[in-house]
Amino acid sequence: MLTILPLGCYGSDLEEKKCISMRVTPSTLIDAGAILSNMSKPELLKIKHIVVTHSHYDHVKDLPTLSDFMLSYGFHTFTIHTTRTIAEQIQKHIFNDLIWPDFTKLPGKGTPTITFEYFEFGKPFTVDGVEFLPIEVDHVVESVGFILRKEGVSIGYSGDTCRCPRFIEALNAEENLRALCWETSFPNRLAVIAKNSKHLTPKDLESELAQVQRNVPVWVFHMKPSMLDEIEKELGELRTDKPVRFMRQKSPIVAG
Repeated sequence: MLTILPLGCYGSDLEEKKCISMRVTPSTLIDAGAILSNMSKPELLKIKHIVVTHSHYDHVKDLPTLSDFMLSYGFHTFTIHTTRTIAEQIQKHIFNDLIWPDFTKLPGKGTPTITFEYFEFGKPFTVDGVEFLPIEVDHVVESVGFILRKEGVSIGYSGDTCRCPRFIEALNAEENLRALCWETSFPNRLAVIAKNSKHLTPKDLESELAQVQRNVPVWVFHMKPSMLDEIEKELGELRTDKPVRFMRQKSPIVAG
């Protein structure tokens, strides 16, 4: 059985709606937008791996405070899995001893709180029993989508992207696909903003889904919470044979 539990599934923070972070196993998360606000201390101390899709703030914002938490509670460590380029962006612009201390060197030499492990597009890697196939998607910075695999089933996860033939090609080649998680950030009336920021609208998603050959349920995430009602209305009007559902925090997506 393969499960994704959304800790945060929105394209910004507003009231109880949190930025992107998905728990794949008790020790493994995708992105770090809503970790400390939605996990207990015992849950936090189980974290060993964070798979980062890209360097934008809403996907990495809890990495600094999580690193401080881990050091404070007994020098716990965790690994950030991402591409070399994204790791360099995080290191240069966050853990640079200016914006935040460099936790790749703390608490001391040879004992870092954070380590980086690099993956390459198209080459699967396994973390805590889950295989990740990284796919380069189309965003304003280098960004990653995934096909997640476990026990003979898989889930497609878009990350942040606009229209992306590479992602669709990978989905259509995946024989054991059971579910899709696909971003849709803006309502149709803001199509220009969506295009310029390389996100999707419901109309864009409809076009993408028409190219997916497998009839599996689709969970939509990364909706801007201030526009949620408008986006959800338009998603409910999509012309597609695939069940389209709205991702909710703490509501698990299960493939098995």
